[in-house]
Amino acid sequence: MTMMGGVIGFVRREGRVLRRLAGDMGSLTAQRVFQRAVGLVSLYFVVRHLSQTDFGQYQFAAVAVAAAAFMALPGLDNAVMQSVARGSEGLYRRATRAALFGSLLGAVLLIFAAFVLRSHRPEAFLPLLAAAVLFPAYAGLTQWKSVLLARTRFSVWALTESLVSLTTHGLLISAVLLDVRPLWIFVALYFGPGAVMNVLASGLCWARMDGPGDADENDRLFRYGLGVSAVTMVSMIAEQVERIAIFLLLSPAVLAVYLAGDRLSELIRSVAQDGAAVLAPRFARMTAYEGKVEKAIWLICMAAGIGIVVFAFTLAPPLLILIFGPAYAPSIPFAQALLCSVAVGNVGQFQFRFIRSQLDGESFRTVTLWTSGLRIVAGFALVYAFGVWGAVATVFLHRLALSALSSAIVKRRYRSAASVAHG
Repeated sequence: MTMMGGVIGFVRREGRVLRRLAGDMGSLTAQRVFQRAVGLVSLYFVVRHLSQTDFGQYQFAAVAVAAAAFMALPGLDNAVMQSVARGSEGLYRRATRAALFGSLLGAVLLIFAAFVLRSHRPEAFLPLLAAAVLFPAYAGLTQWKSVLLARTRFSVWALTESLVSLTTHGLLISAVLLDVRPLWIFVALYFGPGAVMNVLASGLCWARMDGPGDADENDRLFRYGLGVSAVTMVSMIAEQVERIAIFLLLSPAVLAVYLAGDRLSELIRSVAQDGAAVLAPRFARMTAYEGKVEKAIWLICMAAGIGIVVFAFTLAPPLLILIFGPAYAPSIPFAQALLCSVAVGNVGQFQFRFIRSQLDGESFRTVTLWTSGLRIVAGFALVYAFGVWGAVATVFLHRLALSALSSAIVKRRYRSAASVAHG
């Protein structure tokens, strides 16, 4: 009763902060739910059109793109957001040029992977080539999104993302209705609309973002972005490691079953990431992990965690069967376990975002390298030993490690500073 009274009292005292956070998160969450809902509708058609093996081959192209995305220097996105949030525009063009050059090298890497895998998984060859062609525009021209987020233009960001999602999945459904069979066409339709939007939006931003800004500050942020990108390389590979392990050690069909189970948890994870993105500009202006922000995050994550667990064991199984069909019933236990893993690590996601927003390169490297190294080693070892359940265990280990390390760093470096500030 005392705990409940404390929660109610906090909500009353900090109602304005909570309403603002809820409003900003609501814009991104609504977009994300719409995007994923449209994606689930297209999945309904695609999984019935393709065999499990073909679906696994098709999805592996997306896995490969996500693993190679470090070549687009994603750390520069955060640097651009920090720069714009602090009133400078001078970093945008420099960051865009560097990211585009890196993504061209990433396309070469994907082409190389396609030829290496050609003898082992020949069906993956053309899908990987199609992904490589679209990779520079799809992954290398994303800095405009950081500009919108830094300026808290969440509704504009949500609208553009929704348009891309609607176009992408509309084209995929059309391909199914037209009985298109080549997998590389599905890959091109999946990445094409996003690539086109990035080209158009980047052109607009390029024309408008011409302020010089503080040269020294821009240099510092650029170096920080490059450093983060180097560390993020390990992280991005680690995020896909259990999927790559399943594809290489087991089969594309098993990967399809695992990804079907992961689809719902992916939606929930993306909502948590959007919530952290909403707070990123606020975090950039903070020097300490303030008490009221911490309490608001804890309250939201606690409520969300309870809701996720309830959803996992009530609505998730029939929803998964509705979307994927009875052939994917073996995915249900994996879906439930992966949803529970999301409930475990949400607070750590926000704390890690705060650390990134402080441009704390040392702490960022510590968390990323330790957790990613654990995930890479565990991913291949546990999948080899236990199959798909090994992949699920890898996800749990990673999220627990991320939460523990982020919490320890915040407590040591930033929570004590908050106490001094308030004391």
